[in-house]
Amino acid sequence: MQLFRIPKAQLALALFLITLTTLIQFPLFFVAKIFVFSVLFTVGTELLFLYLRKHMVFVPYAAIVTGLILALTIDPRLPWYGILLISVIATGAKHFIRFSDRHVFNPAAIGLVAGSIILQSTVSWWGVSFQIFTQTPVHTISFLILLLPFLVSGMRMRRFGSIGAFLFTYSVLLYLLNNGSPYRIITDPTVLFFAIVMLPEPMTSPVVLQRQIFYGGFIAIAAVMFSYLPFSRSLFAAHVIPDGLLPFLLIGNLLFFKLR
Repeated sequence: MQLFRIPKAQLALALFLITLTTLIQFPLFFVAKIFVFSVLFTVGTELLFLYLRKHMVFVPYAAIVTGLILALTIDPRLPWYGILLISVIATGAKHFIRFSDRHVFNPAAIGLVAGSIILQSTVSWWGVSFQIFTQTPVHTISFLILLLPFLVSGMRMRRFGSIGAFLFTYSVLLYLLNNGSPYRIITDPTVLFFAIVMLPEPMTSPVVLQRQIFYGGFIAIAAVMFSYLPFSRSLFAAHVIPDGLLPFLLIGNLLFFKLR
């Protein structure tokens, strides 16, 4: 089908399959509620902002992808208006924080970080954190489905430099700091989802291979080093920093904006 030759449609399909795997761990109503709210609010605000900016309305594949990412990572305890706020920030940042007609920040990341700070919540990663490779045969299958986005981000969009540099640097640094084996770290489903879905978002990450390597390596170093600062736990506890990875992705987006 012509539809599924579009990279964003392929990524949306992969994320939808990951969403289905959450039914292994969570009730249908729980999953459906977060899924419907996240996608509906994100697509709805995307169409609204396109109208307000007097742009031609089109099938919002990117907004669908953002909505699915939010559905898998947002704090599931949030009320519907909390999900709405995060969706509006994610979509609004893409439309209105722009330079040279390009948005600066990964939409899902800025929505999650800014929304979580405002709402005093955390980034949950609930939809991916349970998919441990060797836990059960069912979890192993869901883990393999978790890797499907790499076929789009890594192979189709050729962002394997960013992904590889991040995973290598992140795992080696944590190993050297006596915080687990590299194998355990790079098979952590949360780290993998971040690396293959959020890190290489095509509009906010470098295209040139050498720059990809610096980009992925920088974000890994920043995230690990910050987690070892003496005041980092206090900032996490106070929700000033709602997550250990996403704020540094946003810093990377900003620093590498001119180096894409």
